[in-house]
Amino acid sequence: MTNEFEIAIEELYKAFSKYPFKFKIEGCPCCVSDTDKATLHSKKLRELEDEDLSYYAFKAMTTFGNVDDFKYYLPRIFELSAKRKLVVDTFVILGKLEYGKWNTWHEKEKEAVNNFLKAWWEYDINNNKYFDAEILIELNKLRKDLSSMLNEWILDDDTQGFKNYVELIEENYHDLKNKNRNFKAFNEKEVEIFIAWIESNSYRLTNGFFKFEQTDKEFSHQISRTLYLFERIE
Repeated sequence: MTNEFEIAIEELYKAFSKYPFKFKIEGCPCCVSDTDKATLHSKKLRELEDEDLSYYAFKAMTTFGNVDDFKYYLPRIFELSAKRKLVVDTFVILGKLEYGKWNTWHEKEKEAVNNFLKAWWEYDINNNKYFDAEILIELNKLRKDLSSMLNEWILDDDTQGFKNYVELIEENYHDLKNKNRNFKAFNEKEVEIFIAWIESNSYRLTNGFFKFEQTDKEFSHQISRTLYLFERIE
């Protein structure tokens, strides 16, 4: 994990530390059992894992607890989500912020969340072993600054960020040029920004192809396919 990412996690814990642990959290009797409640209270906050938190994370504020309860568990939920240790979909986790009206929260809390969202994106896109469109889409909804997010994407040819860029093109470029179904949450301006950024960096594909032609033939073939996409679509 990068230092910035770990610092952002610690900022979350600090910002939300004023919310107390509750021995009793209210829940819809049809949806939340005593076992569900007991599981949530089975360990200290930082020791909770997916099997302890996933059900609560999915139900938080809708049928399980209130906003203050969610704020207590938020640092651990976000930490596990960003480290891909929580099975709940990213759009569900991040959607809890809007549901909880996070823009009305205390300034220190909003600052900690914003810093974490930025660190989460930078870590994921530059370290994760595959391109995850959902992360980009959902974080963009909250940050509302696609240009900055793309500037945080490292594209040097010896980085994981470059590999994710290649995968993005191979899997999404054709559909993106034709009003991509995966990026339907982007408005027209954001689609233009995204396509322009992809195309302005396409020269990196040729450089990467020649660099990896002898050392990583599988990756060089993938790059070759993306180059073909550019030729065919444009």
